[in-house]
Amino acid sequence: MSEPPSDDGAVLAALANGIIPADERDAGAAAVDAGPRLLERVRSGTGAALYAEGLRAAREIAQAAFSRRVSDLGPPEVHQLLERVKERAPGFFKQLRTDVAALYLSDPAVWKRIGFPGPSIETGGHPDFDRPQAEARPRDQES
Repeated sequence: MSEPPSDDGAVLAALANGIIPADERDAGAAAVDAGPRLLERVRSGTGAALYAEGLRAAREIAQAAFSRRVSDLGPPEVHQLLERVKERAPGFFKQLRTDVAALYLSDPAVWKRIGFPGPSIETGGHPDFDRPQAEARPRDQES
């Protein structure tokens, strides 16, 4: 049975967690409540038509390919689903990936995880701005 549109939050959460999955360091997209936050944006009208098309495609693909609802799929199946959504609804996939990444990378806890020192405005600029990235080391790796 397919999810009803009222279950958009669960579908968005599953898809977001497929974009940035959990690992041993954090819960991925779930760590920043990506599903509920995306749903809030869609309900406010931001990208509503594009998201409606993508959610419909994700539901249909999940039912046809796995005979299950999106929210009932495991991580490997969500990965396969996202590959198929990317082919069928590329605009939605691109927007979803952009939105999930933006939500995740705007979280200060994630900044610490990836070694981003935070906005440079607070420190007067990054001291290594003129060095190639390969030479710059994240703060948590410096001695």
